Amino acid sequence: MAYVAGVTHALNAVADGLRLPLEFSASTRQPVLPLPDMAETSPAVKAVFDEIGGFYALDRPPAVFRWMARDVGFLQSYWEATRQAFTDRALDRLMKEILALAASMTGKSDYGVDFHLREARRLGLSERALTETVEVVQLFNTVTKIADALRLQPDFDPPSRRPPPPA
Repeated sequence: MAYVAGVTHALNAVADGLRLPLEFSASTRQPVLPLPDMAETSPAVKAVFDEIGGFYALDRPPAVFRWMARDVGFLQSYWEATRQAFTDRALDRLMKEILALAASMTGKSDYGVDFHLREARRLGLSERALTETVEVVQLFNTVTKIADALRLQPDFDPPSRRPPPPA
């Protein structure tokens, strides 16, 4: 779960920091730096772009990955980390997109909310589940802000003090 949140925050930081246009909603954002021309990319970049497009069911990779194409090694390694983070394991892809949506909402990332909401819906997120997701994000962000403002310390046993689970 931390891997998904970490990858999500890193992608959002690049996308929002460079003011990349939103992928699926109307946007007046103008990129701080121009995106590379997809027609002028190397075969190695095109191969990664094809994989990304297939993974997200898009005709072109999201802008954040297009920006990364300036450095093929960075694009390849970051795409690999993203793909690994969002591949089904103990949590399925939909659950990971919901977590990424929650992380994007918490981080106030317009780009991330736009992107991960689209992905979660594409993978089957219902309106009822979306409402519950927003409720949980709102509740825990509120509780966390109150606890931070009051400088409260956790009042539960740290994991190191708990007895090991039965085998």
